[in-house]
Amino acid sequence: MAEARATDGPPSLFDLRGGLPHWARTGESFELALSLGGQYAGAQRWSIRPERGAVVAQVDTEFGGVLPHLRIHQTSRLHPRTLALLTYAEGEGSRTTMELNMDYRAGEVRLRQRGEETDAPLVADYLDPVSLLLWVREWSAAPGEQQVVRLAGSGVHVQRLPDEEVGGETAEVFLLRPGSAGVWRSAQPPQPEQPRTFLRLTQPTPFGVVDAQPAHIWHERPGARQGQAGGRVRRRVG
Repeated sequence: MAEARATDGPPSLFDLRGGLPHWARTGESFELALSLGGQYAGAQRWSIRPERGAVVAQVDTEFGGVLPHLRIHQTSRLHPRTLALLTYAEGEGSRTTMELNMDYRAGEVRLRQRGEETDAPLVADYLDPVSLLLWVREWSAAPGEQQVVRLAGSGVHVQRLPDEEVGGETAEVFLLRPGSAGVWRSAQPPQPEQPRTFLRLTQPTPFGVVDAQPAHIWHERPGARQGQAGGRVRRRVG
């Protein structure tokens, strides 16, 4: 399995010349603390596991603290040999609001969103919001290098920026447009065959920029403080 290549099955944007990454073969889980303006704003839990017929990446985000309480769930299913996107679903609470299915046999992309369903020809490989971040974590790029990757219905421009220091570690930095989301990943994996780690993720929202960092980095930040539940902000995230 470790010798699988991107040509074995549906096409993939991941570079698998060295075989499947460790997280796709054995699984991975981690948690990020969310903050807004230096105050606690919730938590994001990642779980990646190989299943029969797929590699499943699940992200559960629970907003709170200075933000209204809201739970967002995202599930990305990837091909077990190529990591090509198979299906993606997201929703709020117990509701699924969007489902995306890549039918490689029929050559169609099927999208179901808020009760409406559409389809389009499957003419290229796609990523979803979860697998996009996993791809950025794997992408080997020099500062200044750029690439456009496809999400269903849009393209995302990914640019490598100069390195920065986060929590005492050197971080490789990427800017995603449109949207101006940021990804800071560890410059080196913690151990051989182990994945690089997300040192920081940023996402602009109607409330301001939500910052996601590993819990130990969040607690060590100067002035970091725990927000109180409730909050004066009334609009919802999403």
